[in-house]
Amino acid sequence: MSKHHRFVSKPTGNTSTKVRLLAFLLVFAVIGIGDIYRTWNSYIRQEMEYVTGIVESAVAFLPKDDIAGLLPEQDVSASGSYAVLKDSLTALKQGNPNILRAFIITEDGNGLRCLVDTSEEPTRTFLPTIEPDSGTKEYFAPFLDGKPRYVGSFKIGETTRVSALEPIVDARSGHVTAVLGIDYSTKQWGKELLLHVIHAVVAFMSIMLLQVMLYGIRAKSDSLKLMGERLEESEELFGKIFEQAPVGIAILEENERILVANPAFERIYGRTQEELVSADWTRLTHPEDRQRNSEKINELKDDKKGGSYSIDKRIVRPEGSFRWVSKTVTDLDLNNGNPKSQICLIQDIDEQKRMHEALVKSEKEKAILLSHLPGMVYRCSYDSKWTTLYVSSGCHELTGYHPDQIIMNKAISYKDLIAKEYVGTLSQEWRRSLDERIPFRCEYEITPAGGGRKWVMEMGRGIYEPDGKVSALEGIVVDISDRKAKDARIQYLNDHDITTGVYNRRFFEMVKHRLDEECSVPLSIIIGDINGVRIINDAFGQLEGDKMIVTASRILQSCLRDGDILARTGGNEFSILLPNTGGEEAYSIMKSMVEAFKEYNSSATNRARHITLSFGYGTKEMSHENMDLAKKEAEKNMYKRKLLARNSYHNAILSSIMATLHEKNQETKEHAERIARHCQEIGKKMQLQQKNLDELYLLSMLHDVGKIGIDDRILGKRSRLTAEEWVVMRKHPEIGFRIASSSPELKSIADYILSHHERWDGTGYPQGLKEEGIPLLSRILAVSDAYDAMTEKRLYRKPISKEEAIKELVDNAGIQFDPDVVRVFVEEVLKEEATGSLTD
Repeated sequence: MSKHHRFVSKPTGNTSTKVRLLAFLLVFAVIGIGDIYRTWNSYIRQEMEYVTGIVESAVAFLPKDDIAGLLPEQDVSASGSYAVLKDSLTALKQGNPNILRAFIITEDGNGLRCLVDTSEEPTRTFLPTIEPDSGTKEYFAPFLDGKPRYVGSFKIGETTRVSALEPIVDARSGHVTAVLGIDYSTKQWGKELLLHVIHAVVAFMSIMLLQVMLYGIRAKSDSLKLMGERLEESEELFGKIFEQAPVGIAILEENERILVANPAFERIYGRTQEELVSADWTRLTHPEDRQRNSEKINELKDDKKGGSYSIDKRIVRPEGSFRWVSKTVTDLDLNNGNPKSQICLIQDIDEQKRMHEALVKSEKEKAILLSHLPGMVYRCSYDSKWTTLYVSSGCHELTGYHPDQIIMNKAISYKDLIAKEYVGTLSQEWRRSLDERIPFRCEYEITPAGGGRKWVMEMGRGIYEPDGKVSALEGIVVDISDRKAKDARIQYLNDHDITTGVYNRRFFEMVKHRLDEECSVPLSIIIGDINGVRIINDAFGQLEGDKMIVTASRILQSCLRDGDILARTGGNEFSILLPNTGGEEAYSIMKSMVEAFKEYNSSATNRARHITLSFGYGTKEMSHENMDLAKKEAEKNMYKRKLLARNSYHNAILSSIMATLHEKNQETKEHAERIARHCQEIGKKMQLQQKNLDELYLLSMLHDVGKIGIDDRILGKRSRLTAEEWVVMRKHPEIGFRIASSSPELKSIADYILSHHERWDGTGYPQGLKEEGIPLLSRILAVSDAYDAMTEKRLYRKPISKEEAIKELVDNAGIQFDPDVVRVFVEEVLKEEATGSLTD
């Protein structure tokens, strides 16, 4: 066992010594009390033996005959035997002062009878008279067994007595005829016994006191010895503590001059004992920490009652490096008359300090990161209110509440911001995530402080105690309102046609398939295709065509009932699903649509803006029928009506286009009529067939039909066109080509319209054709068109003379124009026109 252990265990040994002492004293007391008790009994026996001796002696000297003479029941007081016995008993009493009474009793039929005693008057009966079976049967016992007796104390008057009984035996018969008794006072007898016992008690107590004194002396000696051992062990123990302590310990004088330091102190400072003793504290302290340390020293000096101070500072090691230490200095009161000393404790906290600085830096970076994160980072308790323990600064932007209003549910619980229809689902999802220990993710709506609703996405996880109990919930809530709006927009775009806003083909087919699967019969379908959209696009641009499609969709929607599905299923095609609608009702709805378009057209002033649709319908009457068959039936009916009406609406649209073009520019109409006359004459001179002459006439009248798609500001401009405007203007042949191609009646002149601005040398537009590659009718039109353009007034210039125009044609023959056409036009047509010989 180490000395340190022995040092600690001494108090236990001292306690056991006291226990042993107490046990010894207890045993000694028991033995002493037992000895006193034996002494008491011994003196009682001696006294009893003494009394017994007196009684036996008295019986021996009593005259037996006198006793026998008193036995008959008669008055014995006058008898001589009575007097003799009374004198004997009186002499016995007088000879022993402790005897209270002496008596002789005999047994008779009524109990015990006193023959004679030492009282003044003769006593006939024994007091008290006792029956043989009473509690004092001891008085009868000598008569029965012939043995002496002591009878316990009984009271006669105020005196408590003890009786000694001795049987008197008749020598002749051998029987007990009487009993001699002597009464002693128990009080007097006890005094004599007590006197003897007191001596024994005094002796016992003297021995006890001596034992205690001896123990006290021994205990004092042991205590001094134990204190010496403790002092020695304490010095050794504290010496080891000082040497082996993991913290630096030093004893300082005033001004913190080091007197002695332990190895840990030396190790922390990196200096030996000698270097530390001779060093000044300021030289060992980082310059930036000296002021704080000096203030602490002065505060301790000013504290007259003694005290301490603590400081975290940097020390300077011999190699010039710095280390953080925690320093505590406390005044020491050694009571030895020496100057006041201090104890200094130094602990190396450099690693902890750097870790703390790193932690602070990390927390700052974390706070910055959290503040820049979108949404709200949170930590909350897993209780019924989801009590918020922490939220990031993004809380305000997300909820409209400041973090301190949300934390600990001071102003409002975040749970109360959640739209009520989502609370139950969220609770269930959190329970599932926690039970399965999987991340939580859910999207729901909240009601921010400013009102309205906001879509958020919450992602989180549970924090668990070691025993598996959930201690908290952590996560982030981000605003996804924009994403939800985009998702809704995407879903809308997935299901709807972007131009009209009605459902698209994908959605239509999905609903059609669902209704077909559900056997929602009767189920009807109407298909409508807008007539002439292509020619409108070519004439007025796609924007006008889209306007026509949008207008058609709105008219169709106005004719639908709740539950009907309208979709744009093609460029110009609409399809309508009519659940629970039979064939007759579908036909009636289709007729209402036709009437709605007629009503719209009647109110439109521009015939080019009229809208007509070709309709067809089909019906699935029985659940076992295929909906695709009904759709094919509707398409068949629609195409049949479209073919029947094709020529009429194309002609109507074309007429509307030309009327519109002429309304925009009266010069265009007159220009067309003039060049038509010249073209006809050129054609005739070149011996063209009538079919070509007819086409040439149409070409002359409609070659500028593409200008319907040119901006009015360009067409009506009075100055020369800019380069950009010329780019737009040069598109009119292509526009005209598309318009003519869409009309059966004009399709034959479409290529001529496209080529009427081509040049003989190949520098024309839009295709760059040259010479014979340019259609003949286009070459004829080019010469006639150029001549009319030069000789007629234009918005941006004055006309030139016919001679100048002819010269331009001739000069450009073989460059811009076909030389043959120029020759025929100049030499034949214009010459005849000049002489007046041309005929219409």
